[in-house]
Parts: sequence; structure tokens; C-alpha cells
Amino acid sequence: MEFCFNGYQQLQKKIISSEICTLCGACEVACPMNAIEITETNNSQVYDCNDIVPECRICYDICPHTGPNIQKVFDEFSTGPSFLPGIGRFYSIKIARSTFGDIRELTGSGGVATSLALCALEEGLVDAVVASETKELGNMKFQLKQKIPPISDFLPSMLSVHFHPAAVAKAFDSLIKGYSGSRVAFVGVPCHMIAMRKLQIFGHKSSDELGPLIGLFCLWSISSLKDLIESLEERGVEKAKIRSIELDSEFNVNIGSNQIKIPTKEIWERVREGCKTCQDLTGLVSDVSVGRVEGVSPDWSVLIIRSKNGEDLVNRAVRGKYIECSEADASVKENLISLSMKKKHFAEEEYKEDIKRGLLTPEAFEVLHDNIAG
Repeated sequence: MEFCFNGYQQLQKKIISSEICTLCGACEVACPMNAIEITETNNSQVYDCNDIVPECRICYDICPHTGPNIQKVFDEFSTGPSFLPGIGRFYSIKIARSTFGDIRELTGSGGVATSLALCALEEGLVDAVVASETKELGNMKFQLKQKIPPISDFLPSMLSVHFHPAAVAKAFDSLIKGYSGSRVAFVGVPCHMIAMRKLQIFGHKSSDELGPLIGLFCLWSISSLKDLIESLEERGVEKAKIRSIELDSEFNVNIGSNQIKIPTKEIWERVREGCKTCQDLTGLVSDVSVGRVEGVSPDWSVLIIRSKNGEDLVNRAVRGKYIECSEADASVKENLISLSMKKKHFAEEEYKEDIKRGLLTPEAFEVLHDNIAG
């Protein structure tokens, strides 16, 4: 019964102090007392709310790494008719790209997430879009430039984009408060998707206006992209020349036709502890998932349709000529499964090591494991 009366204390003990917290901001959004503050580096209490609402535990329950409601999230939001290990349930898997060349160029990817968000705005499905990353608009030549910033479809290569893992849920809640009655599309990484679904199940005030969830593939959120860039620059790699980063037994940094290999251990040291035990590459409970894997051209992206809402959005985007797409072939699916299972393997090994060392582990791990493995 301890955690029932000390929600944040348990969050502090089991998630924050154990460095499992990925700073998604869900607890800050959900707190009815505005007692939690999330920054890009820290999760803390503004004041001790236990004296005011000792029975409150929403911050603990809403965390994507804790046990409450996590299976219910999958039962309600992961119901597609098809299943592949590592990828989860879905309706279809496609390759796609934006029809706007400027978007593809600015995002360094197929620009699918950006174009889907634009479609949702212009088709009246949502009134606003909140994303987990920002980038300077630059000199975009088309008239849509003021509606949404470009969003990269490929996080491991997102070296020129400022990624805000800590600010997303906070921004989402702030936007809801500023635009009462509006519907908002949300673009984020897998832990953000689970947090948003938990908010929906909990019936949080901001979830009523939640539009399509667009999940970005996330291998791991490296603690600081600047650190990664510095590591590459030490090897004489200029950031502007990097085209993509792939993973097999090592990180392969592709620079045009050349490739530089970086030991996984070196990157692993820069990854947040909570990300190390994350098994979800593709955003299992999103409406659509977007990313890229080896074998897909840099100006195309993989698009996984996971729900009827996602299917409707993609169909509208195709009809409105925001994106073009075709069915993914077997090799794309095989590469996607391979990368997903590599992330799952890394997570399992880290989970086992944490147990051996007597460290606390994410309660959601076993549920995620079962839903990914099938």
C-alpha cells in the first residue's frame, strides 16, 4: 500500500532514481497539482504534494515504464489483424515518401511524418500538431511552410535536428490548454506513444482532443546528439556529409558511398538507462509508425499502418497527393524485423544484467516483451 499514498515517492524510487525515466513528461502533464517539473535532463518535484493529496498516484500510474494499465493499452490500441515479431500488430506495411521535395530535403528522409501531419491539418482532422523535435524552417518554397516544422522520419540520422524528449507531453498539454476544444495530432517516439495511450485510458482531460498518433522509429534516444556528433567529428566525419546511421554488429555511419564503423559499446555508453531496456523500435501502439531501415532509399520511409484511424489518415494523404506509397516487399519487412529484434535483444541483455546487479527494472518490460514476441 506504500505507493498508493506516495505516488511521486514511488516514481522517484522505482523510475527516476533507477535512471529508467526517459523524461517523456507524462507525469508532469497528468499531475493535477502541477507539482512535477520536467526538463531535458531532470525530473523533479516543484513542491511535495503528498501533504495535499496523499492518495494521488497518477504520476506513477501514467508513466510508460510502470505496470498499471500497460496491458490494457495493448488490448485497446494494438488490434491490427496482422502480426510480425518485433513489429507487433498492424494493418499494412508500406514504403512511402512526401510528394514535396522541400520536405524530403529538410527532413533528410522521406518526410512522411511531416506530410501526414500537414494532411491532417488541411483535411480538418486536427487543428494543430505537436512534435517531439524542431528544426529551422529555412527557405521553404511552398505555401505550407508556416503550418508545421519539418519532422525527420529517421531519428538515428537526425543529427541536424534538436530533439526534445522531455518537452513533448508538456507541449501537448500546454497546446490543449491554449486551444480548448481543438484536436491535436501528436508525433513522438515509442515511450511517448505509450504515455499518450495511458492518458487516454485514464481519461485525462487532454486526451479527449487527441488526434492521430504518429510514432517515429527510435533505436535509442542518445543522451546528447551533440556527444554523438563530437564522437564522429573526432573521426574526421563532417556532420553535413552524414547520410544515415545503420546498425548490425556495429553502428555504420554512411557518408555517401563510404562507411565508418563505430563499436556499439561506444554508443551504448551515451544511451539513457531507460532507453537501454526499451524493446519497442517502431511505436507499437501508435496509429501509424514511420521510420527507415537498411535497404530503403534515403528519400523513402517505411510506413506501418496500425489502426483504422491511421488507415484513414494515410488514404487521405494519398488521395490528396501529400504522399506516395506502395506495399513494402519481403526484404523491407525482413530488415525491419531484423532491426526490431536487435533492439529487443539489446534490451533483454540489459534487463538480465540489471537483475543480476540487483537494480530495479521497468515493470512494463514483461508486458512489452509478450506483445512484441507474440
